[in-house]
Amino acid sequence: MITGRVIRFGVFLGCLGSIGINPAFCQDEPVLSEPVPADFKSALTPTSNEREGLIHLDVSVKDRNGDARTGLSEKEFTLLDDGAPAKILSFRAANEAGAQGDKSERLSEVVLVLDHVNLSDLQFSLVKRETIKYLRRNGGRLACPMSVYVFTIGGLYASAIATTDGNALAEDIARDRFPRSLWQIRQPRAGDINDLNGRRYLLWDKALQTIYTIAIERRDKPGRKLVVWMGFGWPVNLGTQQHGDNDFYSLVELSTRIREARMVICQVTDWPDPQEFNFAYTNYVAGIRSVSELENSGITRPFAHFALQVLAIQSGGLILDSSPDIPQGIERCIQDAGAFYTLSFDPPHTAHVDEYHDLKVDVASSGLSAHTTTGYYNQPVFYDEPRVPEKQITVHELHQMLDAAGQERDGELADELTGLELSERLSSMELADWKSRLRGKRSKTALTALADGSVFFDPPPSEIPADAAPDHEAQVQILKRTVTYLAEVMPRLPDFFATRTTVQFEQRSTENQTWKTAPVDQSLREGATEVATLLYRDSHEQQIVEKRKSSRSIKKNLNFIGVFGPILYSTLRDAMSNGNGLSWSRWERGGQGTEAVFRYNARNQEPSFVVENCCFRNGAMFRARANYHGELAVDAATGAILRLTMESDPGWVVEPDLSPIRLVKITDMMVEFGGIEIGGKKYICPLRSVVVSRTRPVKPLKVWDVDLAVYAPYETLLDDIAFTNYHKFGSEARILPGFEVVPEAKPPAPGSAPPQKGAPPDR
Repeated sequence: MITGRVIRFGVFLGCLGSIGINPAFCQDEPVLSEPVPADFKSALTPTSNEREGLIHLDVSVKDRNGDARTGLSEKEFTLLDDGAPAKILSFRAANEAGAQGDKSERLSEVVLVLDHVNLSDLQFSLVKRETIKYLRRNGGRLACPMSVYVFTIGGLYASAIATTDGNALAEDIARDRFPRSLWQIRQPRAGDINDLNGRRYLLWDKALQTIYTIAIERRDKPGRKLVVWMGFGWPVNLGTQQHGDNDFYSLVELSTRIREARMVICQVTDWPDPQEFNFAYTNYVAGIRSVSELENSGITRPFAHFALQVLAIQSGGLILDSSPDIPQGIERCIQDAGAFYTLSFDPPHTAHVDEYHDLKVDVASSGLSAHTTTGYYNQPVFYDEPRVPEKQITVHELHQMLDAAGQERDGELADELTGLELSERLSSMELADWKSRLRGKRSKTALTALADGSVFFDPPPSEIPADAAPDHEAQVQILKRTVTYLAEVMPRLPDFFATRTTVQFEQRSTENQTWKTAPVDQSLREGATEVATLLYRDSHEQQIVEKRKSSRSIKKNLNFIGVFGPILYSTLRDAMSNGNGLSWSRWERGGQGTEAVFRYNARNQEPSFVVENCCFRNGAMFRARANYHGELAVDAATGAILRLTMESDPGWVVEPDLSPIRLVKITDMMVEFGGIEIGGKKYICPLRSVVVSRTRPVKPLKVWDVDLAVYAPYETLLDDIAFTNYHKFGSEARILPGFEVVPEAKPPAPGSAPPQKGAPPDR
């Protein structure tokens, strides 16, 4: 599992390196620097706080004659999820403009499948001839892009790309020219006829893999897709073969990926089905909810729930098992699939994996019927599953607990702290005090993670003075001093260097964790530590990483610069721009005395907060400007900013298949500033920072020997950063009295012998 994140107030620096199994996956840490340049805008990902529903349905509506009905409005549709009304969140008709103005609501591709495994040579020749006839109609000009797949006993092969050139596809079929090889089937050894039933099961499984492969190749592409399978499908009675957990898992996978790909399946044949393919498939179209139900429902025909006819009906498609001819059947499938409505909804929350839900769409107008996906498997991962602490405590209760711990062993105290969550902010001074008093490394680490999780909360009531809020004019004067401080004081920082120590906390790695649900233990453990030297010269920063250690084999590239001014300028500018603003919050007792705390919002169209995360399922980087809000704690007398919090909302992204994804849920940061002596003078500089992100990493899967990527459950990363050892950058010279000044030695004459050891230099 690979994740990456960057929080920027500045130029795009790119990924520092590539790691793991996919070279497109990069791993960076938060970067803060100069204002974002104009050329970065083109790389930003469009996001929105308004979104599509998590599940989309393509719905065909027909009258009593089976003809498509168009021109209906959203109010005429009712969606039932397991019998209960579900709210329709978006509605579009085919060929209308989709998200961001693209015409994504259309039939975008037709896939023709030629099945040489389950047809005789004579039947397959007929299918080829009739398909060529269809492709050459209208001079070979196709209204919709098409591609051709051929399923043989040797494997699955396909045309190069989807095209509207029917003549080119017809020529490929005529010459058996299929340049793309998706996978091959292992052939039996010569004379090996002992495992005939096993061979039949293998070919049955490969037929399903054909459907699965086609779906995986199209699940990240826009528009509805039609798969036309010319043939009977595959056998549904395989003798002694029995169902098990793997078969139920395959059924869930197949159903889920067909739905994700917005794929509708249509069966076309030109002759009656033979006996082993002919069965009452309507008895098996109901969704299977468990392994036991799969076992019990398939006693006579154990694989009927996997039949082509069943998959076609469940996808909302047609079964033309006695079409007048194949070209006419193909055309009817295309017309039926091309007239549709797309609606979306949110599934209910569930705590169980593979929870099947029936779907039904009703149309208000009499005489009309709707055909769509008949059900879906609900998963906990459709929503965030945040950590639920064992107990929430106040700062006072934490003090009592630590006082009572006494000689408690390090591991026991660490485990106890790991299960807690604070309801108030633990100050940096208190954290440092307790870390100095605790003896064990594990308990210190657990306390740090606990405290860092509270930095965005209000302090305990005892740290909030009861003083009256300043009047409006006094508040304005405080903020004016802050503006003056940033404009006149911050630029006077001398050249210096400092040590930045970053400890990264992460969730414990769970190798066998399913993508469908979050791990039970989401507590944070120390994962990596980095020590770097920060050089600040001519108002610019440079960092030199000196050492890094990690508990994981994959090390993270940690990079965090820019807290010496740009972040403060950008935040104050965003907060004071049109439509935003600062408002008084409270007085607060801080490490530097009483502080004036203001709340702010930065929700303009061009916020400076740029969030970057790696990666989408296709490997592309997520880069987006994020709306954010937070607090500024200010020294009322000088205007110096002593504490800054930034809590972001990166928004939703709608992927090409219309699936909305919140790849980054939060990217929050806190920076504390304090008095530091540099070169004999006192300055306000960063002392501590905490950065928290919660993102959905991409998890690679391999199902039916097909590689795909899914979004795994959200996980939290936290960086605890300390700035220490500030020193003025430069050189100093002093004259030390009491020593004889030795004149500069003359260089030896050319060819002369070197002076003897201990001999005085030439004078």
